[in-house]
Amino acid sequence: MRPSLRRRLLFLLSGAVIIAWLATAAFTYFDARHEIGEILDAQLSQSASLIAAQLEHVFDEEEEGEAAHENQRHQRGNEIVLPPQYKHERKIAVQVWDRQGRLRLRSASAPETRLYGESEGHGNVMIGGKRWRVFSRLDESRRYLVQVGERHELREELAEHVAEHLLYPLYFALPGLALLIWLVVSAGLAPLAGITRQVARRAPDNLARLDEERAPREILPLIAALNTLFGRVGASLEQERRFTADAAHELRTPLAAVKTQAQVAFGATHAAERDRALANVVAGADRATRLAEQLLMLARLDPQTALPPGQTVDLLPLAQQGVAEIAQAAAAKNIEIGLTAAETGTAPTVAGDAVLLGVLLRNLLDNAVRYTPAGGEVDVAVRPTGTGVSLAVTDTGPGIPAEKCERAFDRFYRALGSGEEGSGLGLSIVRRIADLHRARVHLGPGPDGRGLRVEVTFS
Repeated sequence: MRPSLRRRLLFLLSGAVIIAWLATAAFTYFDARHEIGEILDAQLSQSASLIAAQLEHVFDEEEEGEAAHENQRHQRGNEIVLPPQYKHERKIAVQVWDRQGRLRLRSASAPETRLYGESEGHGNVMIGGKRWRVFSRLDESRRYLVQVGERHELREELAEHVAEHLLYPLYFALPGLALLIWLVVSAGLAPLAGITRQVARRAPDNLARLDEERAPREILPLIAALNTLFGRVGASLEQERRFTADAAHELRTPLAAVKTQAQVAFGATHAAERDRALANVVAGADRATRLAEQLLMLARLDPQTALPPGQTVDLLPLAQQGVAEIAQAAAAKNIEIGLTAAETGTAPTVAGDAVLLGVLLRNLLDNAVRYTPAGGEVDVAVRPTGTGVSLAVTDTGPGIPAEKCERAFDRFYRALGSGEEGSGLGLSIVRRIADLHRARVHLGPGPDGRGLRVEVTFS
């Protein structure tokens, strides 16, 4: 069953109300038991005082043979037994003892044995498996000891009666309370339902921001997150549209050239002309392949916002591998390529992705070899800096004017007059990988102001 926020709130709120009500009832029960105990203790004391005040008069009448009290008591020897008259009277006991230890008067519910000791005051005692609360008092003549007892269960019954009456409204009010909570929760969730309807009615291409002004404070983080998501999706779609348009435009040229050269090869009448056309077909296919690979690399890099943590890359072996891979292409143009590394005793390591850093270096080396004329030089340097590591590739090619260095990172940008055909994506890929590694890329002239030096600084 799919979870429901409304049902969850109903259960939580109803449960909280029930728990609070039960806690209140429990507190009331214990508080009432304490207060009732104090009141009944006071009543025991007051009752004993009243009886003690009347004892001398009662026993004087008994000695004079007054029979007027025979309707209110039964005499058994020297003991007077008072009959019960009220509901709870059997749970209350009265005893009067004289100085000789004789029981002179008791209620029908009182045992014939002494309720408590001979000392005055309150006390607790077990009689016949029942707990009694007893108060003892001597009369003014100190001839008689009055003991008034009360069973503890009477106090418990009164406290339970108070707690039960407090719980009665819960039995009848709970269904109505649940309905009210349901209605209140529904009203409280109405803005959320409105946002849901607003999003559901949107067209697929409508990525406008949701209105935050009339939204409750509690769902503002959700709306802000949705607006951020809409912004990212919109930027991603726009980037994808731009990327698709640029890719289609760039691929059209090499594919058209391949088609043209293939047609030339078909119509060639001489072997040399056909071979030249076929060589151009292969070169055009290579160019289209490289362009497709770089486009796929950019498509892979664009959605990434960060790299997985915990990876460490040693740049020196990576540079050695990159130089070895480009060595054949450099030798074909009679370009001298070298690697310079500082002797520090510690490996020049950076936190990052080895595969992506390899792509970065290959693009730098490919651009350097491609644009360096025959007989030139390309140098790779790996050096520590004050706060990190520097990876630099320097060539003796035509370089890039200072005012155009920033534009060189634009996609599909190619400097005019270089005499080389490229995709214009190499430096774009380099900057994107550098950004993912939180590194800086700087373009500048090589030694003596000749060529181009591309330095990537990792901090």
